[in-house]
Amino acid sequence: MSAKSSRPGDNKLWGGHRLLLPEMREKAVGFCGECRFLVQIQGREEVRLGCVVSLQRYGSLQRRVPEKLHALELLRLVGREGIEEILKRGRPEAQACGLFQSRNQGF
Repeated sequence: MSAKSSRPGDNKLWGGHRLLLPEMREKAVGFCGECRFLVQIQGREEVRLGCVVSLQRYGSLQRRVPEKLHALELLRLVGREGIEEILKRGRPEAQACGLFQSRNQGF
């Protein structure tokens, strides 16, 4: 048998036995790839995914979250370290955080 991680979320059988409040189910079951805050960041040569929920204008829904943002715009807003943090959280396969909002929700 191969070595497995001891985190509860890694065990598919154990993960099905968690108790969830009904209003938390969508957040706990969702993945970042399904979240409206995961956007494409367009650089000079490549496009990468990033989570913009930490930006007040998008996280508080003051502005509509676009599908694609230019890296230069983000550089002006949050600086180089901020862009690195946004790109670090851009993993579509990761389990969604507590700020998850489905892309399919209509306003």
